[in-house]
Amino acid sequence: MKRLVLLAAAGAALLPALAFAALPATDAVLKGAAFIKTVQRPDGGYAEAPGQSIDAIIAVRAAGYDPRLDVQNGKTSADWLIAYARAVTSPAAAAKAALGAKALGLDPKNVGGTNLIAVAQAGYDAETGAYADNAFSQSVAILGLACTGNQPGAKAADNLKAAAVQGGGWGFGGFADPDTTAIAIQALLAAGVPKTDEAISEGLAWLKANQGSDGGWGYDPAESNTSSTAFAVQALLALGENPESAAYTKNGVNPVQYLLSQQLPDGSFAGYDPAFAANQVVPALAGRTYCNAPETPITRTRPAAQPTPTPQPTTPAASPTARPTTPAPRPPATGDSAGPVSPAGGEGALALAGLALLAAGGAAAALARRRS
Repeated sequence: MKRLVLLAAAGAALLPALAFAALPATDAVLKGAAFIKTVQRPDGGYAEAPGQSIDAIIAVRAAGYDPRLDVQNGKTSADWLIAYARAVTSPAAAAKAALGAKALGLDPKNVGGTNLIAVAQAGYDAETGAYADNAFSQSVAILGLACTGNQPGAKAADNLKAAAVQGGGWGFGGFADPDTTAIAIQALLAAGVPKTDEAISEGLAWLKANQGSDGGWGYDPAESNTSSTAFAVQALLALGENPESAAYTKNGVNPVQYLLSQQLPDGSFAGYDPAFAANQVVPALAGRTYCNAPETPITRTRPAAQPTPTPQPTTPAASPTARPTTPAPRPPATGDSAGPVSPAGGEGALALAGLALLAAGGAAAALARRRS
């Protein structure tokens, strides 16, 4: 009972009672949430990868909307989650689905008859404290339990702390990365570990030391990306840090400004996948952490769909002289450029895409894990 009280207190500490200048960045958040609605699929989900659909559900809730009201082809996002829950077997997947259930107002212990909490807890190794064989999934499992009011295993936080890379931070293959470091910090806080703990302090120090010169974070310190930066912003918020302060401003740009600069005209964000990036960035710009985004107060209603106007007959122009036309602008590039997104197309786009793939190679495995 005492540990549950501590967990509740830890969760309360993660609430962003923060009033930073740009957060919440309401305009960007609403545009991002509107974009997410456009990618909803006929089954009610938002992506082929289940984890990405759950991220979208949480992002919609973080924007202040009720994701249960997103409907496509007669299916809601809740319908999708209920169907998906039946097939979940891994602790991390079950725990993440529990966060999605919370965002939808469902009971994680009874999602269409599936007890996601029991599934997550069943995969716990009491001897080692492990829910997973990697720090990212271990963090998700802890967050999914602690942030839905359920107690993680007694050794789970110790297991995660032991997985830290020498010198601070968490990652894969012995190298720290911003995404895993940021989510591990949030998981430890959610589990009741004080922010003064050495592992958390070293994780924060790693984030500070590895922030890019453009104000963001990325797998390549010389080239930030929106997803990594969003994770880092959430960790800073969870720690009570101000991501817009001078301490996190590089060359006149802080991470919030970096994220805002990467929003595309359709509301998505430049990234390895603009839809995936939008799911990560919207909660961060809403000032919500990974833990409290699913409980964001519902204060908004989606705009009503506008009817398609009926085409009207037109009268031919009197003059047969053809007017010169301006070529339509090409779509913006979707790579993780540190600077403003530039139009690209044709052979140039292929060359840029090749370079982007090379730069993203180190992040591919971790990105796959996050989407699953």
